[in-house]
Amino acid sequence: MSEIMTEGKKAKLIDETVYNDPYVVKSNCLYEMVQVKDQVVPMKLADFVPTLISEITRDDGTEQKKMFKVGAVHKSGIKLSEQIVSADEMQNMKWLLNRWGALGAAQPKQNVLSKICHAIMLTKGEVKFETMYLQTGWKKINGEYVFLMPTQNSPFTVELQGKLKNYSFTEKGSQEDLIYLSAMLENSFAPQCVMLPLLAVTFLCPLNHFLKSAGCEPKFVTALIGKTGSRKSTLAALFLSFFGKFSASDLPMSFHDTANSILSNIYYLKDVLTCIDDFHPSGMFHEQEMKSIAQNISRYYGDRIGRARLNSKA
Repeated sequence: MSEIMTEGKKAKLIDETVYNDPYVVKSNCLYEMVQVKDQVVPMKLADFVPTLISEITRDDGTEQKKMFKVGAVHKSGIKLSEQIVSADEMQNMKWLLNRWGALGAAQPKQNVLSKICHAIMLTKGEVKFETMYLQTGWKKINGEYVFLMPTQNSPFTVELQGKLKNYSFTEKGSQEDLIYLSAMLENSFAPQCVMLPLLAVTFLCPLNHFLKSAGCEPKFVTALIGKTGSRKSTLAALFLSFFGKFSASDLPMSFHDTANSILSNIYYLKDVLTCIDDFHPSGMFHEQEMKSIAQNISRYYGDRIGRARLNSKA
């Protein structure tokens, strides 16, 4: 099989063994071998050769959805950019023009798009099967408990969106790291009547999964209250830093976000500490809106079915 060059460069012709029957490659174009009367003839489907690179299972803790990474080489030798496509998009194949433009045009014949999809699924080459986890926290995988978190060089891929991307583990903790806990308590960040409860709830979070299994999952929120300028956000960022890289200016969520986005983010942040910053309403309407969000959050942690509360109005 001839080589395929990097994107933006020319690629040489690909041989006919890319697919299983009835699809073949001729002159860097995709064909289907069709029975016409007494002979089998090639029918062109597209001026490019698409192949399946990997099948990705996106696991959000409740549902598993399939995604497909697809690459292609145009008959001109141009390598098209790799695309990650949902299962629904693969069924209708309208993404070809949306993602690849004129180079992704198919032949104007009946059922051509469904045949191109079928050809991709019959790619003969090595196809990777990957799982991408969208929720942090404890999960039993292959009979063993694993704490899922975006981590360098981890065998498990965890993907979080937006400001949640600040959650990550860069290295394993050690017994020597306990010195940092002592330093936090010895320095005057805040009175110990504030520091000790915050420290307790920080290390309670990773136990949630097992406490739930034991029927005693915590069902409360912790509020950090103080005057403007009393460094509440800085203190919150300090404790959040056990789970990632945070500062007072980039906390995960804010009361200026919608209720839906907050509840959705809380769902994905399983077994870790999080923070919703800036409960500071300006005006009567704004105050009512923020209080409503606060009530939704309290009910989420009260009954632990926050995802079911998502609706089109919030």
